[in-house]
Amino acid sequence: MKTKIAAILLLNTLFGFSQSEIENYSTFLKNQKQSPKEYIFELFETNNIIILGERDHRDTTQYDLILDIIRDERFINNVGHVYTEVGVVNQTKWANNVVKGNYKDTQEFEKEFVKLYRELDFNPLWDKYNMIKYLQGIYEINKNRTQDKKVTIGLTDCAFEWKDLTHKKYEEFKKNNLRGLNTRDSIMAFNFMKLYEQQNPINGHKKALLIQSRPHAINLNIVYKEKNIITTGGFIKKKYGNNVKVIAFNWYKWIPKEWKGVRWGLEHIIELTNDGKWDAAFEITENKSVGFDIKDTPFGLTEFDYSYEQNINFQDVIDGVIFYLPFYEFSCTRGLPNIVDIEFAEKYIERMDSINGNTSYSEKYTPKDEKMDWDEFRSFDCNDYEKMKIQMEQWIKD
Repeated sequence: MKTKIAAILLLNTLFGFSQSEIENYSTFLKNQKQSPKEYIFELFETNNIIILGERDHRDTTQYDLILDIIRDERFINNVGHVYTEVGVVNQTKWANNVVKGNYKDTQEFEKEFVKLYRELDFNPLWDKYNMIKYLQGIYEINKNRTQDKKVTIGLTDCAFEWKDLTHKKYEEFKKNNLRGLNTRDSIMAFNFMKLYEQQNPINGHKKALLIQSRPHAINLNIVYKEKNIITTGGFIKKKYGNNVKVIAFNWYKWIPKEWKGVRWGLEHIIELTNDGKWDAAFEITENKSVGFDIKDTPFGLTEFDYSYEQNINFQDVIDGVIFYLPFYEFSCTRGLPNIVDIEFAEKYIERMDSINGNTSYSEKYTPKDEKMDWDEFRSFDCNDYEKMKIQMEQWIKD
C-alpha cells in the first residue's frame, strides 16, 4: 500500500513539474509583445550584423518575413546589404547586376535570372525554391528604386565554376572545401567578412543581414572528441564580438543523414525541441508571432538540441528567437519552373556525369525526363507533422 501511494505521489510530482515547465514557457511568451520584424529592427539600432538562422532551406514561408524585413524603408535606408549561405561567392557581382538591373519588361529580367540561377551553386542545380523566391523578391524590391537605394546582395558559399569541370576537378573542390567539420563554415565566414569589409557605409555605419541555415548560423566554438568545431556564426562572433547577434527562426530538432557515424551515430532524426515543450507553449499562446532575446529565459536555459555532451544551452549559441508560424504550417516547395529547358537538361546530365566520374546518370535519364522532373512544382509538408503534433500535444491541457 505504501509503495502504491509513493508511486502516485511521484507521478503527481512529475506531472506537476511538467505542467509547471510549460507554464514557465507560456507565461513568458504571453508577456512578449514585439513582432519578429520590429525585433530585428530594434537589434539593428545597436548591432551591425544580424545572423538569421534559417530553418529547412525548403521552407518558403520564412521568406515571406525575410522579404518583408528587407523591403522596409528602415532596411533600405540604414542597412542595405543582405547575404546568404546559398550561392557561390564568385557569382556575387553577376547576381547584383541581375537583381539591380534595369529591364524593359519582366521577360527580359527572367531571361537573365535563369542564366544566373543555373550557375548559382556547386550542386548541379540548387533544387529548392527558396532562392528563386528570395532573388526574385530582391529584384521586385529594387526595380523601381534609384541605384543608390537598391539592396545589395552577397553570396557566401565556396567559390566554384562549372565551366570546363571534370571529375578530378570536382573531387579536388570537395577535398578543399567540403570535407571536415569546419572547412566550409570557415570559408563562408571568411567570404562574408571580406564582402562586409568592402561595404560602403550607410549613415556612417556598415550593417548587414546574413541568412544561414541554423547549423551554420549558431555561435559554436568547442572541442568535441578531440576535434575543434567552429560554425560560421562562431567565426563571425569571434571577429566582431558583441556587434553580432545570432537570431534563430523557430524550427525543430533535425539531424541530417550525413551526420550518422560522424557526430551522433544515429539514424535520421526529426523531433520537436525539448520533447515538444517549446511548441506546446507557442500553441497555448495561439502561435503569436514574436521575437525576443533568449538569455535567462526558459527558452535560453533549455538544453541545446545538439549539445555535444557538454551541457550547452540555447542561450550559449544564439541570442534570440523569432517565432513565425507553427511547424505544421511550414511549407516545403519543390520544382523550378522555367529554369530547365531541354538544352540545359542536357547540360545538367553532363554535370551529373562529371560529378560521378562515369556515365551512369546519362544512361538512366534523358533530357526530356530531366525537364519534366524539374518542371513539376508542388508544395508539401516538410516532415511528418501528425507525428510531431502528438509529441507537442502531450503537454497541452484540455
